[in-house]
Amino acid sequence: MLTSKAIVMTTANPSIHMHEDEQPARRSLPHDTGILSYLEWPHEADKPPLHFAHANGFNALTYRRLLSPLSGRFRIRAWDARGHGQTHLPADPASHSSWHVYRDDLIHMVERFADEAGGPVLLAGHSMGATTSLMVAAERPDLVRGLCLIDPVLIPRALNSLTSLVTKLGLKVPPVLLANAAERRRAVFPDRAAMLASYRGRGAFRTWPDDVITDYIEGGTMDMPDGQVTLTCAPVWEAANFRAQDHDVWAAIQKLDRPLTLIYAGAKHSTCRAPGPQRLAESDPDATILRIGQASHFIPMEFPEAIRRELLALDARLTDA
Repeated sequence: MLTSKAIVMTTANPSIHMHEDEQPARRSLPHDTGILSYLEWPHEADKPPLHFAHANGFNALTYRRLLSPLSGRFRIRAWDARGHGQTHLPADPASHSSWHVYRDDLIHMVERFADEAGGPVLLAGHSMGATTSLMVAAERPDLVRGLCLIDPVLIPRALNSLTSLVTKLGLKVPPVLLANAAERRRAVFPDRAAMLASYRGRGAFRTWPDDVITDYIEGGTMDMPDGQVTLTCAPVWEAANFRAQDHDVWAAIQKLDRPLTLIYAGAKHSTCRAPGPQRLAESDPDATILRIGQASHFIPMEFPEAIRRELLALDARLTDA
C-alpha cells in the first residue's frame, strides 16, 4: 500500500483558462563549452519560479501549450537539455554513460534561476526530465522548493544493472529496444510540413494534438544548406540516452526530502515502474501520487489539464506550509 494519498483517475479534469496565449521568449545561459538555451514566459517579479525539463528527444517548446496557461501564476523557464533543441553543448554518444551530465547542467541552470528569483525553484519534468529533476533535488535540495514528476524513468535495479551487459550481448530488453528504435528514426525531411505529415497519428505521436506536434517540430529542427530540415536532437544521441543508465536513481530517491507530486501513466508503456511510486511516496508522507488510468507515457500531451491542476495544488501546499 502507498503511504501517501493515491488517486486513480480515468478522465481529464476541466480546463484551466489562464494566459493561454502567452508566448515565451528564447534566452541563453553561458555554460561549459557552449550555451544552454531556454524559454521564459512573461511574468510578474513576485511569482514563484517554476522550471520544466522535457523528455528525451523532445525540447522545451513541445510543452508550450501545457505551460502557457500557468504563466499568470508562475515565473516559468523551460530548458533545452544538452543535445536537444537550441542548446549548443558537447553531446558525444560514444562517451555518454549516465544522466549525471543532465543533473549537473540543470544544477547550473537552477542556481542562476534561484538567485534571480530570490528563492528555491519548483522543478517539474517529463520522463528523462522528471528523473533529472529528481536527481537535482537529491543533490542540491537547497535549490528546490518542490517536485512535480511526470512519468519519470525509474528502471528497476535488476534491469538497470543488466542493461550494459545485454547491450553488448544484443539481447532485447526495454531500454535496448527503445535505443534501437531511436537510432532508426528519420532525421532529415524536405520541409516541416512533410515532417508533420509523417508524424501525425503515428508511433509516439499517435495521441498528440497537431498543435503540439507543430511546437515539437518548431523547437527541435534546423534548416540545412540544401533547403531540407533536420532534427537538432540526433537520433544517435537520443539512443545514447536510453543506453546511458549508469546513474542510480534509487539512491537519489533515498536522499529526497522535498515535497513532491508524482503523476504516472496507467497504460503498459509507463516508464514509472514498481517500486517507484512506493519509494517516492515513502520519501514524502504528504505526497500526491496520481495514476491516470487511460494515459500513455505522453501524459503532458494527453492530459495537460490534470498536470496544471496538480502543479497549482502543489504550489498551494508549499505556500501554506
